[in-house]
Amino acid sequence: MKIKGTNVFQLDKWKGRLVDKASLIQAVRANTAAIFLALCFLVGMIAGAIVTRSVAPSILDKMDFLFYSNFQERATQPAFSVFSASFASSFLFVLVCFLCGLSLWGVFAVPAVLFFRGLGLGLTSGYLYAAHGFHGVIFHFLVILPGAFVCCLALLLAGRESMRFSRRITGTAGSGMKLYCLRYGAVLAMCFLAALLDLLTTVCFAGLFSF
Repeated sequence: MKIKGTNVFQLDKWKGRLVDKASLIQAVRANTAAIFLALCFLVGMIAGAIVTRSVAPSILDKMDFLFYSNFQERATQPAFSVFSASFASSFLFVLVCFLCGLSLWGVFAVPAVLFFRGLGLGLTSGYLYAAHGFHGVIFHFLVILPGAFVCCLALLLAGRESMRFSRRITGTAGSGMKLYCLRYGAVLAMCFLAALLDLLTTVCFAGLFSF
């Protein structure tokens, strides 16, 4: 059976492609804020890596001293101290996003928070590669990146909720406050998981490295 020179199988195949394309466009539109925040984070990471590559050797030596001191502390501190420090760092960024969502200017401030977080991770990544080469890259992937990845996902979700709530703050914010807080509770649970993962990678892999 053919319809204007095209069989039914080919027509169904084209329809499937159109549906997939339409679903992709719909998904992008539904997650525009999250995609925008992810781009802000990636731009921050790239900027941090570029800054690290272009700094003077004297500054790199100072960064090496700070990293070495922090590494020694993480390797020798009790597990609870490592977990607390990791969770406190995530909680600070989440708290800033939460407060931004309760203000009119949160739509503009949240992207800056994600950019700043990406900048910090980019500086760390660039420094480890510049100062320690492949050894630093492996350390980054085994010890730092797992917890940082979960933390960044939590921040993306937090930023998306903050931007949505900030847009509604002038009218219906009161009715959505409970849902806003519940969603931030889920974000904090992700940060808790990120801190546990950071602790786990530190305990399992930090002892394999010496700087």
